[in-house]
Amino acid sequence: MLLSLAGLTSLCVLASMSSVHAQTGQSLTDAHRQRIIASCTSAQSSLSQLHRNDASIRFNQGRLYEFISSKLMARMNSRLALNRLDSAQLVDIVVKYEKSVDAFREAYQQYEVQLSTVLKIDCTTRPDDFYYGVLDARTKRMAVNVTVKQLIAYAEQYQKQFDQFAAPYLADPGKEGKS
Repeated sequence: MLLSLAGLTSLCVLASMSSVHAQTGQSLTDAHRQRIIASCTSAQSSLSQLHRNDASIRFNQGRLYEFISSKLMARMNSRLALNRLDSAQLVDIVVKYEKSVDAFREAYQQYEVQLSTVLKIDCTTRPDDFYYGVLDARTKRMAVNVTVKQLIAYAEQYQKQFDQFAAPYLADPGKEGKS
């Protein structure tokens, strides 16, 4: 969801070069540094585009997640509580969902700060810093992805739980007044 093709390509290319360091703790080779320097302009351009795209996607997705929580889930739970219906399981899911929204904001903030930092690094004079900065940004971007998957899972779980909760009322519409 938060991945743009150009940025993903840049992160993957630079990250694929990192497997040696990540696995063995070795520093970059001179050949690796030269590849980073040679592709510096295009990498920075791709990362800048990724940064712009991700900012608008994050804003829209963040608003959507908050809308789902406050306008759909919370209102439904309030309505159920007003009607004195037991919706404890739905409330539990909403609590988890809201914690995941907070985790999404935090993870995205960390990713945004790291990517902004990387964009300020001159990769022609500091290829090692640039390279490891991109690796860190990639790790933080993957953390954002994990929170997005959690949000989707909780939304699906809420829908499933609500369907189970509503099934008896849909089967017998008069049940509402019999509670």
